[in-house]
Amino acid sequence: SKTGFLSPFYEENGQRFLRANGVIDFAGSGVVHMTGGFCGLIGAIAIGARNGFLGHVENVQAQLKGANEVLCSLGVSILWTGWYGFNCGSTLQAGGENRVFVASRVAITTTIAAAASIGATSIYSRVFKGCFDLTFCLNGALAGLVSITASCAVVEVWSSFVIGVVGSCVYIAAALLIRYCGVDDPLNAFPVHGACGTWGLLAVGIFATRSNIRRAYGFDNDAMATGNQFRNQAIGALCIIAWVASTASLLFFPLRLCGLLRVSLNVEKLGLDVAEHGVPWRNKVQIVDLKMEEARKESGYDDDRRGPR
Repeated sequence: SKTGFLSPFYEENGQRFLRANGVIDFAGSGVVHMTGGFCGLIGAIAIGARNGFLGHVENVQAQLKGANEVLCSLGVSILWTGWYGFNCGSTLQAGGENRVFVASRVAITTTIAAAASIGATSIYSRVFKGCFDLTFCLNGALAGLVSITASCAVVEVWSSFVIGVVGSCVYIAAALLIRYCGVDDPLNAFPVHGACGTWGLLAVGIFATRSNIRRAYGFDNDAMATGNQFRNQAIGALCIIAWVASTASLLFFPLRLCGLLRVSLNVEKLGLDVAEHGVPWRNKVQIVDLKMEEARKESGYDDDRRGPR
């Protein structure tokens, strides 16, 4: 329902609340990425850090990292390609010279922002980490894509480069901040989607131009010149954060209190791939059969049936 209690972005008459209040979010930096990013942050806080995340034992920290950078690279490549459909497709039609021009601009700004962000993240990784951390840099590409999603149709090409570079800085800062606060976000979903989504929404109020807004939306206003556009974007961001934080908390924290949000320590150490999906143990260590059987029983796994009870 457009007017249900979980539809705060619509007014009682069915009109979109954010649009009626002047928020520009062309392809969803706010309503898509901020929503998922802040929901993920609340979930990460509720479930707590993985065993060993807050320690400094090198072999334990190594086990908490991803296992297949090639698949990560493939996934980001697919996402980056799909982003053109996501952003360009938000023009909603391909007919007419104006619509084609807008879609073309969207494709260019999307490409430049992503390239600028992954470039800036790679430089940071090489200078401060001493290497090109592949997964870290791949997230840099996603940070640029998220950052440009709201403004891709209403900014100039040079602005998309700046938005991408700043998006990289926002991603890095947010990743360092949540780790410092003890929040375990394995995929850095909040830094990429929540923090960069917020920046992307605010960037509209800084870099959008009157002529591009007129071309993309078909109406003219002076909100950029008066500073009202940035105010509208900030209010929209606060509305999204408040709604997502409240509704996600109502979901995650009751599940935590009921003990339904997290597996046992034994299952966690063994790995959900083994305990829940029967995937053979891949690490080069010997596992005591008794511990494996104990973890499988805790997770409700039955060898004979090859599935959960």
